[in-house]
Amino acid sequence: MDSAIHLLETYKYLILFPLAIIEGPILTVIAGFLVSLGVMNAYIVYVIVVAGDIVGDAFYYGLGRFGSGLLARHGRWVGITPARLEQTKTFYHTHHFKSVVFSKMLYGIGLVGMIAAGSLKMPYRRFMLAASLVSLAQSTVLLLVGIFFGYAYVQIASYANEYAAIVSVAALAAIVVLASAAYFKKPGA
Repeated sequence: MDSAIHLLETYKYLILFPLAIIEGPILTVIAGFLVSLGVMNAYIVYVIVVAGDIVGDAFYYGLGRFGSGLLARHGRWVGITPARLEQTKTFYHTHHFKSVVFSKMLYGIGLVGMIAAGSLKMPYRRFMLAASLVSLAQSTVLLLVGIFFGYAYVQIASYANEYAAIVSVAALAAIVVLASAAYFKKPGA
């Protein structure tokens, strides 16, 4: 955390964009804290953070879209069958906005949701519209949290990490349960 603050104080907006692509949420809180100290401009920070978040989402979507062959070839090992992929694809196409919002709002598994949207070939325009709207709202809230409560960024990061850990464990447990159910459904198992 301290190194992120030092980097932002030293390089300001030049380092903000690449860091926003990699780790947007906590970085936005830290940048908001620096805005409250008068080190950075809120409007410039907001534009850069939103742009970084959208570029990161597009990258992960592309990774899923053009690397989806791996999922099709090896997904069966974790219970991802063609039938399940088709059901998920139907959900993503029918409820594209909900699926992207759900993915982006669950800190810790958002990356998986973006990759899934790409691998399921969700229409890019729909994906980007939903991801951009969520990024605009999410960045606004996180920047305001940083401005008003940024002095507690260490505690905020701790809560975010605990939340991400809980969500990740729950997602892993769901995958294990689904994979086990798929395994025991097989004839002869």
